[in-house]
Order: sequence, then C-alpha cells, then structure tokens
Amino acid sequence: MTKKVFSCILIGLGDIGLNYDLHRDQSKYIQTHSRAFFLNSGFDMQGGVDINSDACDTFTKKYNVKSFNIIEEALNEIKPDLVILAVPTSLQFLAIKEVLSCFAPKSILCEKPMGENLQDGKKIVSICKEKDVSLYVNYIRRCLPESKEIKKQIDEGIINAPIKSVVWYSKGISHNGAHFINLMEYWFGKCLDVKVINKGREFEGFGLEPLVHMKFENSEVIMISAWEEHFSHYTIEIVSSTGRLYWGNNGLEWTNAIKSKNFTGYSYLSDESEEIHSGGEKYQMHVADELYIAMTGNYSSISSGVQALQTLQTIDLMLPRD
Repeated sequence: MTKKVFSCILIGLGDIGLNYDLHRDQSKYIQTHSRAFFLNSGFDMQGGVDINSDACDTFTKKYNVKSFNIIEEALNEIKPDLVILAVPTSLQFLAIKEVLSCFAPKSILCEKPMGENLQDGKKIVSICKEKDVSLYVNYIRRCLPESKEIKKQIDEGIINAPIKSVVWYSKGISHNGAHFINLMEYWFGKCLDVKVINKGREFEGFGLEPLVHMKFENSEVIMISAWEEHFSHYTIEIVSSTGRLYWGNNGLEWTNAIKSKNFTGYSYLSDESEEIHSGGEKYQMHVADELYIAMTGNYSSISSGVQALQTLQTIDLMLPRD
C-alpha cells in the first residue's frame, strides 16, 4: 500500500522555522520545522514564506525548495494540504486569518501558545472550525517519546495516585510556562482549580512569572519561576504512591518505592533509578511524526487547537483582572 504524503508549506523562516539546527549535524539534531518536515517521508515540503529575502534565500539554498515573500502568492501557487505557521506570537491570529482568506488547507500547525491571549485563541479555533481546517499547536514536549511513556505509566497505574508535582519554569507563564501547563493537562487531565500564591515579577517582555498551585484531575502541581537571566532551569518532579519521577536537564529517571527489609511497615525510594529514553535533540522530528499520525486519522499525542485553548484558559486564570 502506497504511503499517503501531504504537501506542506512553512510560513516563518526564523529560529524554530529554519535557524536552530541550520549548522548542526543532521543525523543528531532535528530542531526546526524545515528539517523535520523535509526529512519526514509523510510530507512533501513545497515552499517557504518569509518577508526577509535573506531567510528565503537561505531556505531555498539549504533545502532546494521554492520560497516566497508573500503568503498569498505561495498559497495560490501551491495549495498545500498543511500550512506550518512559525511566526511570532503577536502575529499568529493575523497570519491564520490571512491564510484562510486565500485558501483552506486540510490542517494548520501553529506555534504555541496560539495567539497572544485567550481572546486570540478563541478566534483562531473558531475561524479554523468555520473553514473545516484541523488545527494543531506545536507543544513539543507532549510529542516526545518520554512524555508518551509517562502518560502510559500514569494510565496503567505504574505512576499511581496520589500524585503531587513540582515544576520549575522561567521566561513567563504564557511563554515557557505554557509548555508545562499543556503537558500537565496531557498527563493529568483537566485543570480543576488555580490558586496564585504570588503574582511574581514581569520579565523582559515575556510577561508575568507567578508562583501557582493547580489541581488537576490526577495531580496537584506547584509551578515556581526561576531566573532566566542567570541560567535556564526547567525541571519536573513527580512524587506518587509508587515512586518518584524526575525530568531534569540531562533526561528522565524513575525511582521505585520499595518496602524496607529492616523496618516493618516502612517504604523508601530505591537506590537504583531507571532512565527513560529522551528524544530531546530531535524534538521537532517527533512533532512531525505525531502530526502525520493525526492527519492520517489515528490517535496522536500532538496538541489540538481545542486542547491548546484549554491551556490558554488555564493561564488566563493566573493573570490579574483589569
């Protein structure tokens, strides 16, 4: 049986679109939409779009794919199955609106968080629904093999209730914090309650960095902001009745709770931990893989537009009211 192939164009040839892995070993790093979709046999990359002509030239030279400065010109010529949208957050709604005024593809992959705020997110979901376009959002972490393995272990009770989690993040709750909130919603179900313990500071245009307590269907979560200007720090610690999971900069490890041989009725964490496979260096490859699964009508871990809207609704509860 012939494998189905989806034509696609990439709008936005900046860092996540083109630059992050431009000069890195292709066999080790797949960190941009350009490389991920160019290499994935389920997609046929047919064009790139950017207002910067130098970026277009670099893209065309690197991938031997035609580039355009104007969205309308690209869509009129190519009419792709998929539009990958890698433009700044402030331009996401306007770009989707422009795309859909020209042509309605089968699917759109939008960068997170899907608009500047909840209102933008609602408009994006609404306009895609109106045009019968499947909308997906590039929340990378939930597409990684280790994230799917953790979800499986939670569902199977290996990581079993009661569960409490601590997340360190930085660069704004709406910017980087959104990644972890979306991931917690994927693992633990709907967020049922949000309490802002401290509203935190506003960091260099990335927005507020509050200290928050959240209650999900299957876990309580504390999110604490670090200081990006000193060093990047993003970690997740999950403590459950069956053990401890730690996701740090060097990967994931699971440590089982075991019964004490010396003290009746006591249990403790084992001295030995199990490493869980990490796909971090090829993170965008996993997004492309999961998107292909979704576009062929199968269950996928990729975030839908509706799920990303739920994340925006959760974030909105953390922001001060006018």
